Amino acid sequence: MSIPAAAPSSSQDWANLIDRVRAAAHRTREVEAQAQEQEQRVHELLERVREDIKLASERVRTAETKAATVQAQAEQRIRAAEERAEAAEERARIAEDWLKQVHEAIVNEFSILTEAPSKVA
Repeated sequence: MSIPAAAPSSSQDWANLIDRVRAAAHRTREVEAQAQEQEQRVHELLERVREDIKLASERVRTAETKAATVQAQAEQRIRAAEERAEAAEERARIAEDWLKQVHEAIVNEFSILTEAPSKVA
Protein backbone atom coordinates (compact mmCIF):
# COMPACT_ATOMS: atom_id res chain seq x y z
CA MET A 1 0.00 0.00 0.00
CA SER A 2 1.00 3.57 -0.57
CA ILE A 3 1.73 5.90 2.26
CA PRO A 4 -1.02 8.48 2.56
CA ALA A 5 0.07 12.07 1.97
CA ALA A 6 0.11 14.15 5.05
CA ALA A 7 -2.80 16.48 5.20
CA PRO A 8 -1.95 20.16 5.52
CA SER A 9 -1.92 21.05 9.16
CA SER A 10 -1.41 24.76 9.23
CA SER A 11 -2.88 27.70 7.41
CA GLN A 12 0.55 28.25 5.82
CA ASP A 13 0.43 24.71 4.39
CA TRP A 14 -3.03 25.42 3.02
CA ALA A 15 -1.86 28.70 1.49
CA ASN A 16 1.14 26.95 -0.11
CA LEU A 17 -1.15 24.23 -1.49
CA ILE A 18 -3.50 26.82 -2.97
CA ASP A 19 -0.53 28.68 -4.51
CA ARG A 20 0.69 25.43 -6.08
CA VAL A 21 -2.77 24.63 -7.42
CA ARG A 22 -3.01 28.15 -8.86
CA ALA A 23 0.49 27.86 -10.39
CA ALA A 24 -0.38 24.48 -11.92
CA ALA A 25 -3.66 25.87 -13.29
CA HIS A 26 -1.85 28.92 -14.68
CA ARG A 27 0.77 26.71 -16.34
CA THR A 28 -1.98 24.47 -17.74
CA ARG A 29 -3.70 27.53 -19.26
CA GLU A 30 -0.38 28.69 -20.76
CA VAL A 31 0.24 25.27 -22.30
CA GLU A 32 -3.33 25.19 -23.64
CA ALA A 33 -2.92 28.69 -25.13
CA GLN A 34 0.37 27.67 -26.76
CA ALA A 35 -1.26 24.53 -28.15
CA GLN A 36 -4.12 26.59 -29.59
CA GLU A 37 -1.66 29.07 -31.13
CA GLN A 38 0.30 26.22 -32.70
CA GLU A 39 -2.89 24.66 -33.98
CA GLN A 40 -3.93 28.01 -35.48
CA ARG A 41 -0.54 28.37 -37.17
CA VAL A 42 -0.84 24.84 -38.55
CA HIS A 43 -4.31 25.64 -39.93
CA GLU A 44 -3.00 28.85 -41.51
CA LEU A 45 -0.06 26.99 -42.99
CA LEU A 46 -2.33 24.28 -44.38
CA GLU A 47 -4.60 26.93 -45.88
CA ARG A 48 -1.61 28.61 -47.55
CA VAL A 49 -0.42 25.23 -48.87
CA ARG A 50 -3.90 24.50 -50.22
CA GLU A 51 -4.00 27.91 -51.90
CA ASP A 52 -0.51 27.38 -53.35
CA ILE A 53 -1.54 23.97 -54.68
CA LYS A 54 -4.70 25.47 -56.17
CA LEU A 55 -2.72 28.26 -57.86
CA ALA A 56 -0.12 25.79 -59.11
CA SER A 57 -2.86 23.56 -60.53
CA GLU A 58 -4.41 26.55 -62.28
CA ARG A 59 -1.03 27.48 -63.75
CA VAL A 60 -0.54 23.90 -64.93
CA ARG A 61 -3.98 23.87 -66.56
CA THR A 62 -3.24 27.22 -68.22
CA ALA A 63 0.13 25.99 -69.44
CA GLU A 64 -1.41 22.75 -70.75
CA THR A 65 -4.09 24.73 -72.58
CA LYS A 66 -1.48 27.03 -74.11
CA ALA A 67 0.67 24.05 -75.06
CA ALA A 68 -2.29 22.33 -76.72
CA THR A 69 -3.12 25.52 -78.61
CA VAL A 70 0.47 25.97 -79.74
CA GLN A 71 0.64 22.32 -80.79
CA ALA A 72 -2.61 22.61 -82.75
CA GLN A 73 -1.35 25.78 -84.46
CA ALA A 74 1.96 24.11 -85.25
CA GLU A 75 0.20 21.09 -86.73
CA GLN A 76 -2.03 23.37 -88.78
CA ARG A 77 0.98 25.31 -90.06
CA ILE A 78 2.78 22.08 -90.89
CA ARG A 79 -0.25 20.84 -92.85
CA ALA A 80 -0.46 24.18 -94.68
CA ALA A 81 3.27 24.07 -95.47
CA GLU A 82 2.95 20.49 -96.72
CA GLU A 83 0.02 21.52 -98.93
CA ARG A 84 2.01 24.47 -100.31
CA ALA A 85 4.98 22.17 -100.94
CA GLU A 86 2.76 19.67 -102.75
CA ALA A 87 1.21 22.47 -104.83
CA ALA A 88 4.70 23.81 -105.64
CA GLU A 89 5.84 20.32 -106.65
CA GLU A 90 2.79 19.97 -108.89
CA ARG A 91 3.48 23.37 -110.49
CA ALA A 92 7.12 22.36 -110.99
CA ARG A 93 6.06 19.08 -112.61
CA ILE A 94 3.67 20.94 -114.92
CA ALA A 95 6.38 23.48 -115.77
CA GLU A 96 8.81 20.65 -116.55
CA ASP A 97 6.20 19.04 -118.82
CA TRP A 98 5.73 22.33 -120.66
CA LEU A 99 9.47 22.84 -120.93
CA LYS A 100 9.82 19.35 -122.40
CA GLN A 101 7.10 20.11 -124.92
CA VAL A 102 8.71 23.45 -125.80
CA HIS A 103 12.09 21.71 -126.13
CA GLU A 104 10.61 19.01 -128.33
CA ALA A 105 8.83 21.62 -130.46
CA ILE A 106 12.03 23.63 -130.88
CA VAL A 107 14.09 20.55 -131.68
CA ASN A 108 11.47 19.20 -134.11
CA GLU A 109 10.75 22.53 -135.81
CA PHE A 110 14.34 23.70 -136.11
CA SER A 111 15.58 20.31 -137.17
CA ILE A 112 13.13 20.49 -140.08
CA LEU A 113 14.51 23.92 -140.99
CA THR A 114 18.12 22.79 -140.75
CA GLU A 115 17.39 19.63 -142.75
CA ALA A 116 15.50 21.44 -145.50
CA PRO A 117 18.42 23.54 -146.86
CA SER A 118 20.74 20.55 -146.82
CA LYS A 119 18.20 18.58 -148.92
CA VAL A 120 18.00 21.43 -151.40
CA ALA A 121 21.71 21.69 -151.80
